[in-house]
Amino acid sequence: MAWSSPRTFAAGEVLTAANLNTYVSDDLSYLYGVRWGNGRRNVLINSTQIDVWQRGTTFAVGSSTKTYTADRWAAYRSGATGMTVSRQTGPTGWRYTMRVQRDSGKSSTADLQMIQALETADSYKLAGQTCQLKVNLRAGANYSPTSSLVTVKVTYGTGTDQDPTASWTGTTDALSQTQAITTTATDYTIDSISIPSSATQVKVQISFTPTGTASTNDYLDITAVQLTTGQAPGYERIPAQETLALCQRYFYLLPQSGADGAAYSTTGCCLTCHFPVEMRTIPTSSYPAGTYGTNFWAIGNGTSTTVPTDNFIGTRKVTMAQDGYTGLTANRGGSLYSHPGISFSAEL
Repeated sequence: MAWSSPRTFAAGEVLTAANLNTYVSDDLSYLYGVRWGNGRRNVLINSTQIDVWQRGTTFAVGSSTKTYTADRWAAYRSGATGMTVSRQTGPTGWRYTMRVQRDSGKSSTADLQMIQALETADSYKLAGQTCQLKVNLRAGANYSPTSSLVTVKVTYGTGTDQDPTASWTGTTDALSQTQAITTTATDYTIDSISIPSSATQVKVQISFTPTGTASTNDYLDITAVQLTTGQAPGYERIPAQETLALCQRYFYLLPQSGADGAAYSTTGCCLTCHFPVEMRTIPTSSYPAGTYGTNFWAIGNGTSTTVPTDNFIGTRKVTMAQDGYTGLTANRGGSLYSHPGISFSAEL
């Protein structure tokens, strides 16, 4: 059941059956569906409040290099550098906005792209549906695209869990539209986006094509993006903890005290971390160079600069082995208390 925006009736206007059906009956049915029948509407994650930034808050995007920035959002620029994505203070009603900027002084006019791709398991719900895309965008003072245009796309494919920046199997744009934007954060809504029943993966892409040489404020602020089946009257907001948990299916930054285990020799230990949610697939671990600190029972704190390795890794936990300690006692319990940024990625 579609949603019709509220209408103000004029004094003396005859209230017709058609008006009652459209503005009362249909809208009530729609609201009941949202409340009890349809569940969550927005299929994107970390998108209507871009609050989760586990990897950091500023990212320099390499040439033709997929770079995950805010959780679930991939940045890409084909054949050019000079792209920075950063977390900035949002407009009224939002804590943050995602700023996509062409670096000052750069003259490449290659597109700057931000993409969120759904995994196949979450794309099936869109197959055979008519969708709505709602975005909140703002241009910087020196935004350079012709006519201040931004390009918005909803793309589907027939493959399985493909890379958001790759050419998908059966790739087709269900939506490819330009929108002129201003220096005021504004909502834009696009209806009647048809996703065929054959679609098995869907993504949203927001991009702009700069011109000339970038000045100081050649940027686009993306504050909210929402993709729903049918029409939605507003943005869906969920608690920050729920958004974090949804993001951790794809990426997990280990807390400083996030693993426990025991020494297995005088120089080495095994530590286990249980992921807070099941990850999408067996993740790729990242153990940066640096100093790792572990506290051992009845021994005290020990440090090592030897990079850990996976002893076992699955979708629910990892056990890491690490040498390079001194003075340990085998079978003494230990807990990691500091590390230079252990993370696990199961992104597309």
